[in-house]
Amino acid sequence: MSHVWAKKLIPVIGILILVFCVGAQRVIAENQPSESELEVQKSIQEKKNNIEQLNLQIEDYKKKIEQKQSEKLSLSNEMDLLQNRIEKTQLQIDETNAKIDLANVEIAETEVKIAETKKKLERQIELITNVVHEIQAQDNTLPIELFYGSDRFSALLDTIQKLEQINEDLSQSVKEAKNTQAILAQSKEQEESQRDQLEVLEQSLVKEKERFNDETEAKQVLFDATQQSEKRFQKLLQELKQEQVFVQNQIKQLSVRLENKIQPSDQIGGGLLMWPINPNARGVSAHFHDPTYPFRNLFEHPGIDLPAPIGTSIRSAAAGYVAWTRRGAQYGNYVMVIHSDGIATLYAHLSRIDVVADQFIPRGGQIGLVGVTGLTTGPHLHFEVRKEGIPTNPMNYLQSQ
Repeated sequence: MSHVWAKKLIPVIGILILVFCVGAQRVIAENQPSESELEVQKSIQEKKNNIEQLNLQIEDYKKKIEQKQSEKLSLSNEMDLLQNRIEKTQLQIDETNAKIDLANVEIAETEVKIAETKKKLERQIELITNVVHEIQAQDNTLPIELFYGSDRFSALLDTIQKLEQINEDLSQSVKEAKNTQAILAQSKEQEESQRDQLEVLEQSLVKEKERFNDETEAKQVLFDATQQSEKRFQKLLQELKQEQVFVQNQIKQLSVRLENKIQPSDQIGGGLLMWPINPNARGVSAHFHDPTYPFRNLFEHPGIDLPAPIGTSIRSAAAGYVAWTRRGAQYGNYVMVIHSDGIATLYAHLSRIDVVADQFIPRGGQIGLVGVTGLTTGPHLHFEVRKEGIPTNPMNYLQSQ
């Protein structure tokens, strides 16, 4: 009987060893990168090298811009400065496009990795399941009492040792399967992170394209305002300075007189102002002291810009009295309104003005319409909040949306 069991056991063990070894070789082969994977990795590295080169060029333009900003203000330098900013922004657009391209390739690679890892995990589980079933079946056919008295007991010991080795290999295979499962979970998290980054890059690209258009338009606006004349350029600078001084001084003088006319019911409740136009339509295109403002080398941006179609209605941010309506080189057609608590608001680049000096205007009353007058790169409302005549960040006073 023992000879019969030995004859049955040895071939089965041999089959088990063969099944496990073939499965193990398949797993080892799976860990080796394929030619297509190597091509993808090569493509990714080339894209990273391209991004690095673009970044180096961007840094060169940053240095050129810093150099131009340190030089004496002249029409030639300002036009060169704007051109350098245009070229830098174009490179940033190229870089962002390259990063988006890279992100898409990496996402595709991760998706392939996830699919392959799933298949690998399924094969590992299948291998483990098959071998366990074979061991269980073999164990049921090998009553231990048949081993005793066998003249081939040493041969049986050898086969049992091989069976134990398979058990050890199975334990290792289970560990590898768990590791594969962990890799799968990590890959899924990586894909989510890559998609989040892609969304950020796409949003950044939109803003960079808008900035490129603004900078290109700013160069044309400056060209039209000066007609390439240094004399006209210096005259423009003088007008810009005088306009800022006038606004600041006039607010101080008019605040005392006009604030006395403001009734308690007209005062700014909690210091909050309403938005002069709906910010949810197109957002804020330039912020207070915005470092990306195209004319920032000529003057700091003293308010916020709210892009809107020409003719959009502009509303008073709070109840107050109109200090003046004017036209200037920087602001184009603009209106200043005096409110309580030393607050004044300014509305610039209007296409039409619907109020007059000394007129009371309620909160939400119409001041005028959006336009493109003055030093501007497109239709929008330039909105300022001034405290005792000094520009301050309007976002600190506007109601949350």
